[in-house]
Amino acid sequence: MNGAKFIAAAAAFMALSAAGSAVAQIQVVNAGDEYASFHPRPKARAAQASAGDFHATMDQVFGEGRWRETSGFRTQAQENALRRAGAGTVAPGRISYHSVGAPDAPGAYDAVVASMSAASAAAKLKKAGVPFRRVLAERAHGREGPHLHVELVSTTGSAGEN
Repeated sequence: MNGAKFIAAAAAFMALSAAGSAVAQIQVVNAGDEYASFHPRPKARAAQASAGDFHATMDQVFGEGRWRETSGFRTQAQENALRRAGAGTVAPGRISYHSVGAPDAPGAYDAVVASMSAASAAAKLKKAGVPFRRVLAERAHGREGPHLHVELVSTTGSAGEN
């Protein structure tokens, strides 16, 4: 009787295994594609302000020649090099707003204002009611001293912080 139960159990197991192998298949996926599907790159939508608007607004708020652009568009390779050099860029795997857009129309700029702290300059720019997406006073990082970080575009997806 024990032998008969064993044979019946073994037969049932084999039947289930055969049925299961026909249904369950291993799917091979590309880890990079899978990551990208869960972490989409930001795409620039209609810009809230253009590069020309940025320069004109900075001249209007601070005065022509009283501010200096220190950074604009950066490729992903440039962003990675800054990260390796210890700059306070976005975390690995994230996209900086500096890398959104193109060299002649970046998603973000960094700038310094003569004789004014980054915090005071950010407050003055915000008070002026500028059409920029975000204005931040950033601390020194890498070779760059304290500066304004100004984002011009709104994006879809997750992006970075500088």
